[in-house]
Amino acid sequence: MDLRLLDEAIRQSFHTHHVKVVFEWTGGEPFLAGIDFYKQVVKSQRKHANKKFTNTVQTSGYLFNKELIDFFVKNDFHISVTIDGTKDIHDFNRPTATGKPSLQTILNNRNYVVKKQGSCGAIVTITKRNIGKEGQILDFYHSLSINYFHSNPYIYFEGNLVRDKKIALSNKDYASYFINQFNAWFERGRKLPTPKTIDYILRCIAAGTGLSNTICTYGGKCFTGFIAIVPNGDSYPCPKFTGTQTMSLGNIGDTEISDLISDKAPRMKKLIADRTSAINKCEKSKCRYMHICNSGCPYYSFIASKGKHIRNRDYLCNGKKMVFQYMEGVMMTLKSHPELVSH
Repeated sequence: MDLRLLDEAIRQSFHTHHVKVVFEWTGGEPFLAGIDFYKQVVKSQRKHANKKFTNTVQTSGYLFNKELIDFFVKNDFHISVTIDGTKDIHDFNRPTATGKPSLQTILNNRNYVVKKQGSCGAIVTITKRNIGKEGQILDFYHSLSINYFHSNPYIYFEGNLVRDKKIALSNKDYASYFINQFNAWFERGRKLPTPKTIDYILRCIAAGTGLSNTICTYGGKCFTGFIAIVPNGDSYPCPKFTGTQTMSLGNIGDTEISDLISDKAPRMKKLIADRTSAINKCEKSKCRYMHICNSGCPYYSFIASKGKHIRNRDYLCNGKKMVFQYMEGVMMTLKSHPELVSH
């Protein structure tokens, strides 16, 4: 991104109605932007900040740049890496461009981040390779002193950069992974690491209502609360939609972010109307779990429509229901038989 455009993007980010700004630097590989780019980020944030803000860098962890990591730590950028599981899973999911294993290099680099920052976040991409190994993954993350992690399912879609049906999850696969993960976590005494998706679902079931969360696909606040900006200034409601013209909000070089994400903007009005149509389908079916998933993820609705719109129900709706029903059943059983809960 041109540094002048970067400065403008940051200025505009501080002039919306939101009480806080969260900057997430991702890609591609955000380390490739280089230290001069992030020096401009810090300079612009200090110049324009008029409210609280945070910075997160989501990296593959493969590139090691001591100077850049030290800079991030000094300026309170939280660093998170992608670790898809144990060696056989991660190296299968994420080989290098030349087909070599990548995990050990990532772990070596991550160790430096932990040494400097005290912690390092983690995200796992779920493929068929992960299913049946949920307990091993928890044990592996525990050995790395990971306290919390996100699980992002890989779903096949013709518009994806990576298109591999052999590793893509079905609804049944999705349910199997999270049910297995819940069982493994529970059997281990509900100790760290905590799977964030499982934790959020449990809290919603216990409360009987939706709760504030950081689980993107259950967030329900995509539109008007989030914007993804690519290097030329084109903007979208989510990084997953980048490059899809029908999901474009416009360009920040022509229109202010506050106007692009306004519910009065014609483009946003159309997207909200389409999203409302998907929500209405859930309400019509009298789904008991809408408060948990907030009617699902717009991107999975997009996949369900084969990339045409976001009016369909979430592609993973059936899989999510299986997970909710299972976990709800376990909680009801434990409530009736508290002696089953291990101390």
